[in-house]
Amino acid sequence: MHGQMHTVARWLQREIGALFLAGKRSDRGQDLVEYALIVGFIAVACAALIPYTATSSMREIYNRIAEILLNSTNQT
Repeated sequence: MHGQMHTVARWLQREIGALFLAGKRSDRGQDLVEYALIVGFIAVACAALIPYTATSSMREIYNRIAEILLNSTNQT
């Protein structure tokens, strides 16, 4: 009986250790997702601010691109 309890305790210890290590490994993915969200937020913020901070010649380029895109979607 004592031997069986010792075997079960060892098995339980290995299983808990494996779960702990598996949880540690998954943190890497979480960090990657957090970095991707930060980069995405910065990209959206830059895209929102560029038209307002651009020089007049750059604004003309953006307006021309927007006009071309609008015209391409309006064609049937």
